[in-house]
Amino acid sequence: MRDSFFKKIAIPSNISTYLSHSLIIITVATTLLTGGILILQQSFYFNKTNKQRSSEYVEDQKGYIQEIVKNELEYIRLQNDAFKKRINSKISQNVNQAIHTAETIYKRYEGIKSDEEIKSLIIATISSLKFEMEYEEVFISTLDGIGVYYPRKPEFTGKDMKQFKDANGSSVILKEIELLNNKNEGFLDYDFDNKSSDNASPHKKITFVKRFSHFNWYFGSKQYVDDYFPKFRNEIAQKISSVRFRNGGYVFLNQTDGTPIVMNGDIYKGSENLHSGFTTQQREVFRQQIQIARSNPEGGFFTYKWVKMNDSIPVEKCSFVKSFPEYDWVIGAGFYLDEIHQSISNQQKALGKDQTKSILTILVILVFLLILEALIIYHFNKKYRSDFERFFNFFYQSQNSFNKINISEFYFDEFKRAGIAANKMIILREEIERKLIEEQKKATEADRLKSAFLANMSHEIRTPMNAILGFSELLEDNTQDEEDKLLFIQLIRKNGDMLLNLINDIIDISKIEANLLSIRKKPFRLDNFLIEVGNHYTETLTSQKNKDIRFWINNEVDIDEIILTDEIRLKQILDNLIGNAIKFTHSGSVWLDVKKQGDLIHFSVSDTGIGIPYDQQSSIFERFMQAEQNHKINFGGTGLGLAISKNLIELLGGKIHVESEPGKGSIFHFHIQAN
Repeated sequence: MRDSFFKKIAIPSNISTYLSHSLIIITVATTLLTGGILILQQSFYFNKTNKQRSSEYVEDQKGYIQEIVKNELEYIRLQNDAFKKRINSKISQNVNQAIHTAETIYKRYEGIKSDEEIKSLIIATISSLKFEMEYEEVFISTLDGIGVYYPRKPEFTGKDMKQFKDANGSSVILKEIELLNNKNEGFLDYDFDNKSSDNASPHKKITFVKRFSHFNWYFGSKQYVDDYFPKFRNEIAQKISSVRFRNGGYVFLNQTDGTPIVMNGDIYKGSENLHSGFTTQQREVFRQQIQIARSNPEGGFFTYKWVKMNDSIPVEKCSFVKSFPEYDWVIGAGFYLDEIHQSISNQQKALGKDQTKSILTILVILVFLLILEALIIYHFNKKYRSDFERFFNFFYQSQNSFNKINISEFYFDEFKRAGIAANKMIILREEIERKLIEEQKKATEADRLKSAFLANMSHEIRTPMNAILGFSELLEDNTQDEEDKLLFIQLIRKNGDMLLNLINDIIDISKIEANLLSIRKKPFRLDNFLIEVGNHYTETLTSQKNKDIRFWINNEVDIDEIILTDEIRLKQILDNLIGNAIKFTHSGSVWLDVKKQGDLIHFSVSDTGIGIPYDQQSSIFERFMQAEQNHKINFGGTGLGLAISKNLIELLGGKIHVESEPGKGSIFHFHIQAN
């Protein structure tokens, strides 16, 4: 009896009570060992401070290499400005030399020779001028756009060049004249498609033009940047490759098309490309460089593995990269993390000895506490383990069954309350599983419908595409007469319209899926709108010789009625409903009834077609659904029209429903807000 009492005190039936007793014992022990705990706190503070310093050291390294990269980019920018100025100076000197020569000739022979003789003498002299590079030359044109002298282009002489366009479609002569109408001289820059294999060059052309005070002429000269760029790039590469910093660090420079410029601290002289050559690891690193540079205009850091110079084993490296967009260059620099870690480790070793002494003291205290706690836990586990095992077995068995747990078998009150909650969970899980089975059936059916829709859509797209391609090939046949060609063009346009309507339906249903479908309301006369609809479908049915259908409109709304809604979307709704009525009606009538009730406009589209079975009348407004017919007739279509119409009607403030009987036709009713 006494033993039972003491066991109850040591292991109470309430877990909270048991834990409170345990905490009392631990608190007393902790109070007696306050000094040791303070040492432990100091140890934690030491570790925290140590980590903070390590992080600051790494951040310092990052800032250091970031500054190096920015300095090199600034150097490239300054050199690039000087590079452009040299080219501009070169071509402007050529033009000024030519104009000076022409001016000298004009002054010497003015009044002695005729204007035409002076012009011929100037052209002959300019054509004989020699410049530093092969393609440096000067051309002459009038401010009216008439060609006077173009080296290697004698066919331009006397020709109206105002409509002339270069290989990229740029009206260069008009741009030159426009510039000179505002000032006496100036530069023009053109981007062009360079066909050379040197993709590292900027594809630009620079032109300098200047007025000549006589004959309404102007002189000009052009130069391709590519002719000077290799030398400029080599100068940049020499500078970049010479940069060295802490722990053997260097700067690298690559072209985004995969051409290395400076690699591993040296100018790259090989022929491999970083997109297709080198190792898989090097290609991946280059891909990361491009991604970081393009996604972060201000540059960014990334970590990867790279082989050090004079080494063969790749190690972790952190680099900062930034792009120079004008030439599609990516420049960067980095540091090896093992060297950083080694420096940090050396600092930590000196401080680690004091920490070790503190830890040993704490360990002795912890051992004492663990022994004390172990005695308490030993008695606690006897009861706790049995309750836990019951719970474990219950959850293990509940994977495949819905059996409830026996609450009376537990010892601890907390386990009993948990058991009650577990039984409620079993009841809820049983209900959820039943609902999941139902939802799975619905999802399976939806997947089947989408698969059928995709198969149907591919057929619907292929049919007009085949017609367009077929008739396009026939148009290439020169033996076809003009009447046949006109027919082919009409058929191509018809099938193109079919394909466009199909694509519009797919876009609309995608907007519906993304909840992005919108409307734009504006006022318009309903009577005029209905007249256009009537004319359109009367002409449509007249052209369909295989059907005997009459189309009627019964408008009971006042002819001057103005409504405020989205006219285009209303036309789309009626097109879908009337189009379906015509599609599923071989002979008989299709009519549209319109009337107003209060603030609502009611529309009814009726037909004498095949009708819709009652059990399918609710599902036809769902996406990808068409009513299934007993007879094997393919009516075509994607099954999107009614789903789109239903969503549009709801956006316009209305609703739609259908009345139908198989073999007797269908009536689609809907209404929208008039204002």
